[in-house]
Amino acid sequence: MRRKISLCFTAILALSAAVAVWGQGYFEVSQAGAVHAVMPLEGGQDVTTFYAYGGMFDWTSHNPLAIQDATVMFLYRDPLGDLYLFVIHDAPGSATGGSAELSIQGIPATASVVVQDDPSDIDQNDAYDLATGTFRWLWAEGRTDGMALGPLGQEFELVITPVALTGITKVVFLSGDATAPERIELNTVDPITLRGSPNQRPVASFTVSPAEPRVRQEVTFDATASHDPDGQIVEYRWDFDGDGVVDLTTAEPVVTHTYEESGGYQPRLTVVDNGGVTASYTGSVYVSPVTIEAVRSISAMTVLPSYTFRVTVKIRVDQDMAGVGLDENLPVGWEITPVENGGAIFKSSTSQWVFMDMLRAGTERVITYDVKVPEADVFKAVRLPQPFCIQGTVQAKVPEVKAEVKGESCVVVSDCLPVIEAIAHIVPPEEPGGSDTIDLRLSEVISEAQLKRAEELWASDQPVVGTCGETIDQYTLKLIAAHAVTCTPIDKPLPEMPPAHVTVTRHIFAPIPCQGVVLGYYDSAGNPVGNTFTVKVEVTTDADVIGIGVDEDLPVGWKVTPIDSDGFVYKPSTTQWVYTGKLEAGETKAFIYEVEVPPNLPLDALPSLKCGPFHIWKVVGVADTGLPCMEDIPVGGEDSVEITKCLDVIVAISRWDVERDTVDLTLSDLITLPQVQRAVAFWLEGTPVPYTCGGVVDYETIKEIIALWLTNTPVCKAKPTLIPEKCRGR
Repeated sequence: MRRKISLCFTAILALSAAVAVWGQGYFEVSQAGAVHAVMPLEGGQDVTTFYAYGGMFDWTSHNPLAIQDATVMFLYRDPLGDLYLFVIHDAPGSATGGSAELSIQGIPATASVVVQDDPSDIDQNDAYDLATGTFRWLWAEGRTDGMALGPLGQEFELVITPVALTGITKVVFLSGDATAPERIELNTVDPITLRGSPNQRPVASFTVSPAEPRVRQEVTFDATASHDPDGQIVEYRWDFDGDGVVDLTTAEPVVTHTYEESGGYQPRLTVVDNGGVTASYTGSVYVSPVTIEAVRSISAMTVLPSYTFRVTVKIRVDQDMAGVGLDENLPVGWEITPVENGGAIFKSSTSQWVFMDMLRAGTERVITYDVKVPEADVFKAVRLPQPFCIQGTVQAKVPEVKAEVKGESCVVVSDCLPVIEAIAHIVPPEEPGGSDTIDLRLSEVISEAQLKRAEELWASDQPVVGTCGETIDQYTLKLIAAHAVTCTPIDKPLPEMPPAHVTVTRHIFAPIPCQGVVLGYYDSAGNPVGNTFTVKVEVTTDADVIGIGVDEDLPVGWKVTPIDSDGFVYKPSTTQWVYTGKLEAGETKAFIYEVEVPPNLPLDALPSLKCGPFHIWKVVGVADTGLPCMEDIPVGGEDSVEITKCLDVIVAISRWDVERDTVDLTLSDLITLPQVQRAVAFWLEGTPVPYTCGGVVDYETIKEIIALWLTNTPVCKAKPTLIPEKCRGR
């Protein structure tokens, strides 16, 4: 049975708001490491009245603080200032009933269950056992259940463990104003700790400086952000290594500590306020070992006998160090010449450097030296190519540390350099006609001048110096371009670039419109005419690409003459073009070239399709890119050229030189009156038109010729549907 008293809820809330006092103690609820400060709900009624909100023997719950399918808990302060724990299960309107069992430990001896909903003498399924802390409820559909426990006093700690919950999906703890309390959602599994104290718990916190300390480096722990909301902190207890043992107790918030070993630590701070209440905070610190680092870089991957290459060693320290030395061990007979000692003293007989001053934390020293490879005779007993390596160590006396030199350590001695290695170290001649040289001391980043020289050597099929006669192919030139444009050393991988869609389109412009290439015709000076055509190749991309190659397949003996390169480099021996720069997204580059067909070429020799007197020659081309690497991009667009020795009848009339009574291919596409008159003569006579392979002017053809003349229409254009104004009256 529920004991409920009918009162106006609005009046209750108004009265409770009038007596709410926050300053009477500190309260918190915690679960699974999460801590929430809470405030008791307050009202002007006794506990029984505040719990019920209904009348005697009212079996339908009217408690507005209940939440459907939830267990609601809150602290209630009555008008006398006593505190009680309220527990309300389920809510009105629940489709099914439910059950709950809670274990509550730490109940004060003065507390009792002042509200039993329902009492165990009415509902034998409900149990309220203060001795064991066991509480059970069972309720039917449309009802609630619960209790009020207290008074608790001002200082208590209850541990509430959900043992079994049926029909309950969450636990909600209410805090603050009874008219609109804050909801703190808890889970239905982990124990819940409810704590009350006259003294509010302090807050512990600290920072670490430096954030990434090293062994034997002084570390500052600053706990000045720690505070006590209702008093002051009087003691700081430090456990620097997190082993559970307090290492230092002090009244000051800032302390220092030095770690003797590297590794991860969980320092823990416990603060104590003037009321004796404690709070703790655990941080995390990783202590790095003291390091000295030396990184070697070598100017070449492959070297030639008797040549000199350059070595650079960069030394970095992470704390002040004294007595620092570098010891480099080279193959026997390899000579060192110091270039920059970085403030150290060099001993040539042992290849050692020693710094006379202190190396400060965070600084870098650079030692550079040249190494001369022995003459070729020294390697007679060795089969080249063969790798040779440099080994080295860097040390310090204070603190005592030692480390191997990292980075590049080996070079390959060979009689011949790889092409790309030679280009990275090539020195172009200063004067025209001079010779290229190799300087292996240069860096492995290809310069603009070296890229330009690579273009020249590729286009002219000249061998690259130092490579034993090797030449540059199209693939290697694109690779050279990719390294040069991205400033990537040749011994490092090229950067990743997003995929691109590259479009290559060809346009063909024939000398005789709608006729193509015509063989066997010469001008008055005896030069062949009509046997050349022009090609324009356009390249565009939707993403940046570097190094574009285009390979056009033309028959042997057909002469190609570049007209406009637009940055492309042309190689005549292979009919290839390479653009060595970067083509940016949306940009278009084009090169134009002219093709001359041999004027005396037998048409039967063409391996192309035949169509009547015409031979159709197919142009085939592919493209690729250096970065990102894409191969076999087909050249699209126009790909056919008609080659013939027979003119179309109408084309022949448009090119008829009436005075010489012969064909002149240099004439225009517009038919003149004298040409019409000559065509009429051919029609009337019924004789074949010369150079047309027996073609005649028939009835339909003469009408076509006259119409083209009267409308001033080029022979390869469509005739207008109406006679143009300027042509009327002819």
